[in-house]
Amino acid sequence: MARVLVVGSDIQGERALLQRLRVAASLPAETVRSCRDLDECDLLVIKDTPALRNAALRMVRERPRIQFWVEDQDGQLRPGQGANRGVLDDSAIECALRGMPAAVNSIDEPRSAQGAKAITRALRERLQSRQGHAALVLEDEPQLLLDFVQDQMVVPVGVPAASLAQDLSDVFDMLSLHGLSERRYQELAGALPRQPLRPLLWQWGQRPAHWQDLDARLKRGARVKLLRWPDFRVLGNQHDSFRLCSLLLKRACSVEECATLLDVRDDAVRDVVHPAYLCGYAAVEDFQSNAPAVRAPGGGGTLLSRMWRSVRQRGGG
Repeated sequence: MARVLVVGSDIQGERALLQRLRVAASLPAETVRSCRDLDECDLLVIKDTPALRNAALRMVRERPRIQFWVEDQDGQLRPGQGANRGVLDDSAIECALRGMPAAVNSIDEPRSAQGAKAITRALRERLQSRQGHAALVLEDEPQLLLDFVQDQMVVPVGVPAASLAQDLSDVFDMLSLHGLSERRYQELAGALPRQPLRPLLWQWGQRPAHWQDLDARLKRGARVKLLRWPDFRVLGNQHDSFRLCSLLLKRACSVEECATLLDVRDDAVRDVVHPAYLCGYAAVEDFQSNAPAVRAPGGGGTLLSRMWRSVRQRGGG
């Protein structure tokens, strides 16, 4: 559908222009519609006066996805900008109008974060504040729509959902995050299914790439504190992950301390810390030399057993 904003014509002139566009492009009436909001239109057409032209150029400069035409004194349509200002014949009009539905899915909103480190920081902030909407974009194409208010996501048409976590990890440094208004989010999402967001982020965070900075902090003894229980769907039947979450909810620990207390590998601890950090479930406190070490007296099992038993009892387990 092409949405057209006509400026400088009366109602009768606007209707005549829309009909002319439909006929030229051989399109049904419902696919070429009048639009009243500049932010939602695909095509801006103005009567060619100096005042309107200058105003229109300023408006489309801020909205590069919108096409801009002028109707000259003879009633001919011409491009409003660019080197070619020749008359648009029916073939050019048809080509332009038929290509406009694709523009609905383009992302023109300004970029708020670029690359793995900046996007991780932005995602954590948005998830914790539960405010706003955004799109993860690769080469101007949205790969994922995010609703932080509802903790949901939408996978755009054409994006392979089955391999999405791995695909996002593979291109993490090439992604950009763009903030969206709620109206723009709903427009892009349309009737596509809304899905829980954090299970995907958890899968994405379990991919080993791009965690060099976080791992460097962890190796220097940084401690991890879990702020809340993760979505239980992301933990599944992973017994060690439940034990680790119970421990980190109770106290902040380093990777080494977790591995010692729970008798698990360091890698198994990081496999939980990475996605928990990306999802905003976990906070990381850099190493403090005066912080007391967490030790398990008499072999470690006794302390852990008491902690695990107390958590289960509080949870009614």
